[in-house]
Amino acid sequence: MLDKRLIKGLASTAKDLDQWAKTDFASYILREEQRIFSEKYASLPGYRFMHLGLTSDKDVGQSFSQIHRFNIQSSFGFTGVSAISDLSELPLPSDVVDVVLLQHTLEFSVSPQSVLAEACRVVAPGGHLLICVMNPMGPLGLTKLPLQFLRSYPWYQFHSLRAGRLLDWLSLLNFEVSEINHGAYRWPFRYHSSEKNLEAEPNQRPKKTWDQFCQSITFPLGNFYMIHGVKRVGRGIASSSLNWKSAARGHIPRSASHSIGSKKSKR
Repeated sequence: MLDKRLIKGLASTAKDLDQWAKTDFASYILREEQRIFSEKYASLPGYRFMHLGLTSDKDVGQSFSQIHRFNIQSSFGFTGVSAISDLSELPLPSDVVDVVLLQHTLEFSVSPQSVLAEACRVVAPGGHLLICVMNPMGPLGLTKLPLQFLRSYPWYQFHSLRAGRLLDWLSLLNFEVSEINHGAYRWPFRYHSSEKNLEAEPNQRPKKTWDQFCQSITFPLGNFYMIHGVKRVGRGIASSSLNWKSAARGHIPRSASHSIGSKKSKR
């Protein structure tokens, strides 16, 4: 309830969040996500790629192989944006996008369920959905608990979405989760000073390997987690029953079909 009262929605906070995305710590998080995109998801199949994120940075789409890449934002004032729209009502038909990237839009939206359902709607059958979310149990997630009441910055006011909660939502939306990644393990208040002196002080380099160590053991308490889901659409019962009837007629002997018809007429 407190989260819902504090969160204003991307329509009013998108510009502030875009400025925050350019800070050292936010850039570090986005850079770690970009690395995972390039290493694991650069060769996802398909023709269309849609990005719904805090920034309109075209470099995000460069990690993917889709020819048609576009970005949708929730407010005006961005450069390189393909369209402006309410993210819970996308101006797209259903089942048309091969790869959809939701990059920190769910936790900063007023209704993350609506945004997720709308993104899942436009994913093509067999298409891929990538979701990046701030981990409520990570360094930034723990930091925002007191600061969301003390400061009015929108980057301290977001939904605490656990991975298990999103997995339940995706299951209801016919998505099969194939992988969960975690990353960016540094604390926000210590990152700026250490990163600033990283080149000048070689003894700071072990901090860089801390991320690598945590990822090697799949430590689940990073600043973000990333879910990779695939849309699975089953065939309807009505269409399969019609095919079964037509196939069955071809295998019923004429004598049997004649006897069945005569019994029905006697009745």
